[in-house]
Parts: sequence; C-alpha cells; structure tokens
Amino acid sequence: MAITKMKAVTIAGQIDEFDSIVEKYVYGRDIHLENAMSVLSNKGRLVEFEENNEYDTAAKSALSIMKLANYNVSPKKIAPESTTLEDMQKLIDEVNQNIESEQKQSEELSEKIDKNNAVIEKMNLMIDMDVDLSRLFKFEFVGWKFGRISRTGYKTLTTYLEDLETFFIKTAENTSDIWGFYFVPLLKEQKIEEVFNSLYFENVEIDCGYKGTPYEIKQEMLKENQRLKAQIEEISRKTADTLSSYADRLCGIYNLAKKRLQFSQVRRNAVHGDMFFYVVGWMEEKSALSLENEINDSGETVMFYVEDPENVKNMQPPTKLKNNPVFKPFEMFVKMYGLPSYSEIDPTAILAVTYILFFGIMFGDVGQSLLLSIAGFIVYKLKKWDLGGIVGMVGLSGIVFGFVYGSFFGNEEILPELLHTTAFRPMEQITFMLGGTIAMGVLIIIFGMIVNVINAVKSRDTGEALFGHNGIAGLVFYISVLLMAGNMFLKWGIPNTVFVALIVLSLLAMYMCEPLGKLVKGKKNWFPKSGMYFVENFFELFEVVLSFFTNTISFLRIGAFAIVHVGMMMVVAILAKNGGVSGAVVQVIGNALVMVLEGLIVGIQVLRLEYYEMFSRYFTGRGREFVSLRDK
Repeated sequence: MAITKMKAVTIAGQIDEFDSIVEKYVYGRDIHLENAMSVLSNKGRLVEFEENNEYDTAAKSALSIMKLANYNVSPKKIAPESTTLEDMQKLIDEVNQNIESEQKQSEELSEKIDKNNAVIEKMNLMIDMDVDLSRLFKFEFVGWKFGRISRTGYKTLTTYLEDLETFFIKTAENTSDIWGFYFVPLLKEQKIEEVFNSLYFENVEIDCGYKGTPYEIKQEMLKENQRLKAQIEEISRKTADTLSSYADRLCGIYNLAKKRLQFSQVRRNAVHGDMFFYVVGWMEEKSALSLENEINDSGETVMFYVEDPENVKNMQPPTKLKNNPVFKPFEMFVKMYGLPSYSEIDPTAILAVTYILFFGIMFGDVGQSLLLSIAGFIVYKLKKWDLGGIVGMVGLSGIVFGFVYGSFFGNEEILPELLHTTAFRPMEQITFMLGGTIAMGVLIIIFGMIVNVINAVKSRDTGEALFGHNGIAGLVFYISVLLMAGNMFLKWGIPNTVFVALIVLSLLAMYMCEPLGKLVKGKKNWFPKSGMYFVENFFELFEVVLSFFTNTISFLRIGAFAIVHVGMMMVVAILAKNGGVSGAVVQVIGNALVMVLEGLIVGIQVLRLEYYEMFSRYFTGRGREFVSLRDK
C-alpha cells in the first residue's frame, strides 16, 4: 500500500560529451524524463536539440520479421556502433526480398481460406436442404433468390403468401432473422421482388459454380481449408529457415536501433547552452542515490543534482505504484478510475480488501466460489491477466463466507451436518444482514473521510482538510447526525441541542469551505463578494447532505445480494426437486447460470460501491504514470 518515493534529478555535462555521458548514466536506467525546457528556470540561453525518430521504423521492421520467424530477442546481441541507419535498412530490405514471394503466396492462401469460410457460413444457413444447388441454376421458367428477412417482415409475408404467386422455404433462423429461398414464375419475378424488397428482404448471392448439396459443399470447403493451412505451415517453415541465417544480425540491429531511439528520446527532452547540456527527470529514491554515488566515484566532470519532490515547484512527480502480489492485480481497477497523485495514499490495498470482503458477503457459496477461484487463478497463471487474479481472490472470500452461510452449491444442509456447526442463514436473518451492511457502510464512509483528511494534509490543502465535506467538517456533520439518531432511538439522555449545534456549525463550515480555506492560508479578500456564490453553494451543500444519505443506503446492496443469492438457489432447488437425471441437469445448469450471471452482476455492483461511495470521498485520481526510459 505505497507509492514509490521519487527524487527529481538533473544531469548536466559538457555538450561534446553528451553521447558518452548518456550511454553511461542515462541509457537503460529506470528514469522518467521531463522536458527540460519547460522545467528549468534559466531558459534564456538554452535551446533544444534537433532530433527525430529515424530509428523507429528500423526497430519495428526488425522486430516484425523476428516475430514472423518466432525468434526471441536477446538483449545481449547488439550490432556494432559503426552500423548506420542505411546499413540497417539495407539488411531489412535484403531479408524482405528473400521472403517476399513466400509472404505473397501465404497471403493469397489466407485469402482463399477467408473466401471458403464465407461459403461455409452461407452453407450453414441451408445445411438441411438435400438439394444439389447446381440444379437451381438450370430452371428455365422459375426464378428464385436466397436471403434474409426479419421476423417482423416474415410474419407480414406469411399473412399475404396465399395471395402471392410465390412460396418461401425457411432454412435457418435466430432470434431476430429468418433465412430461406423464395421461388416465383419468371413472368411475375419483378412484382414479387418488389414485395420482398418492401419487407426488407436482403439477398445473399450464391455462386453458380457450386455443385452438390449445401452439406457436401461445406465438407469440400473444410477439406480444402485443411490443405491450404498445411501449405501455409510449410511456407512458414521455409520462411523460418530463410530467416534463421539473419536472426542474429536482425536482433543486433533491433537492439542498436532501440538504443538509439532511447538516445533520441533523451535528446528530445534535453536542452543545451553553449557549453553544457541538461537532462531532467524522476528516479526512484534508491536508484537516484545509487546513481549519485556512482557518478561521484567516477571522477568524471558530470554534475548530478537530486531534489526532494516537496522542493520542486514546477514539476508534478509521476506515480509508480508498489503493491504486494496479493493486491497488485487490483491496480487494474484503480487505473481505470485514475492514478493517485504523488501526495495521495495509494488506494489499491483499501480497494482490494473491501472488494474481496464485499464480494464474499454477496456471493457466499463454497462450491461455486471454489470453481470461480480455480478458474481465475488458472487464467492468471497462464495469461497473466489481472482480472483472473481478482476473480481468484474474490473466489477465496466467497469460500470463507460460504462456510459461514453453510452453503455448498446452494445446499444449506450438507456443510452444517458435515462440520457439525450452526450456519448463519441470510434468508432467516434479513434484518441483521441489511442492518449490518448499513453499519459497515457507515464505518467505511467515516474511514474514507479520514483518509481524505490525511491526503489533504499531505498535499497542504488546509481548507479541504478542515472545512471540506469530506474533511473534518464533513466528519463532524456525519457522526453528529448518526449520534443524534442513536440518541433519539436508544434514549441515551444527551440533549439533542448538542448535536444540533455541531450539525449547524459543520454545515456552515462546509458551506463556506472555499473562503475559509483562503482565510487560514492568510489570503486577502477571502470573503466572496458575489451573491451568486451563496446561491450556488446552497444547492451544492444540499447535494452534499443528500449524498451522505444515499451513499450510506447504497451499502444495502451488499446484504440484499447475499439474500438474492440464496433466493436464486432456492428457485434452482425447487426446479430440481424431482431428483434423478433431470434434477441433476437442472442443478448443474442452474448453478452455472447463477455463477456466471450473479458473479458478473456482483462484481459490477461492488466496483460501483468502490468508485461512487468510496473513491468519491478520498481519491482524486489526478496522478500521472511513471514512464521509464528503459521501457521505451
């Protein structure tokens, strides 16, 4: 739960030593470059380097050829520094010439496969017709067409078919459309065609060269595709053999081109005067101090300045998230909302813990959650997809709460009897479930406002920390309302005037947040003179007060979905009550539907809680990502 500590760094040296200094102390480093011209204060005598992306094309071309040959790039292989851009392009052109005919042949074969697949799609629309299609083209007095018509159009057509000199043979259908043939005497063809056009009938062309039934044509296309794919694989093997002799040299020019691209990136961001150049950027604190020691020990004439982010006024530090393997997949959800700024608390761990907790409460079932968890971790392991890791973690939470609820694939009897325990049944404790989740929501909202106060203090925004609706004033208002409600219902004996006074004072503080913030910072003319300010702030304050209520009530969905989950599984159990094979099938299909549909809905609802009820209280998402030169 941390944002990596950064240091602002400036590297300066003699302009004639730019390449050697950059290669030794900048190239390959984990450094985020800034445009030095927009950062340095003394810009009068500084100019930017002239630079372009001339090596970009060479690097991309070399990499695409290596991918074609399934060749892995080795960072240790690099072409000699004497290699020019012309030398690189010459080698790439030579390789392309040697494989040009093979690539062209492979593309032609791929086009044939695409055409055959299009034919197969057409044949699937009439696959049950036991008619040789070539015979249709021999009709002398009957015209015909094959195509698609919407279900609405087909319904209208069937109403008038008896009055038209045509008939329609349906061959395929889905939820929205129907495919088929219509036949008509040639003398009436134009009239009938106009009728079908008015019903938005879409004609599908059928090649007159087709011979055999749709099934036979489809099988022939599939066999031909197998032959074509075998030819493509053979060509790929020949291409790989041809490229193998070039692999090391291609790898060498790729690495050299990439290196020079990084040099180009440094040049585009650097500036220079008559004698010295300057490179400005950000590094991790540990890396920056290590580089400082390295430069100091070298004895070279290289100037290296390190500054704390707090002392840098005209540069916003980039954000580099640092989380443990359990929380790291959840960075995906944080980045979807926005990166935290450097002075903010990284919300990843908060999101991860609450997301796992909420999902488990809403989807508590040992069997279903176990399957979700296994599937998620397999996907995460094989594909490295963050969403797979998230599904795996929330699945574990679902297993835990499944044991609490005593639910195993919707059955609430197996686990309690097996473990000799008493289960907590959401359907029998509806009041407790809903009340408990509301109470949990209250605690989370208070926690979110405390985090916001900490963020405001870190960013030195005193006005927000003291008077903001998510600051101390908002905390006092929210807690006072809760305590007054408790005092009224539980009869604590505390005079309500105490709470009313706190509520009124906190509302006034929130209402005057902006001017009071200016006041505490010692600014003059802090009191607003425009009457519209007070009108606008009244409606804003009304919306803020309403949001406290709606945000709190919104946490009801956690308990509600836990109850809904039980209800859905009860429906499955009722449908499968007859037992036997049919009952087992219903159980399997029902559990699968609940897992997929409710799992998706619960995942979205929990994310909504995170974004709207939690992030809106303490997270701005205005940070910018740390982009390392090493990764470019």
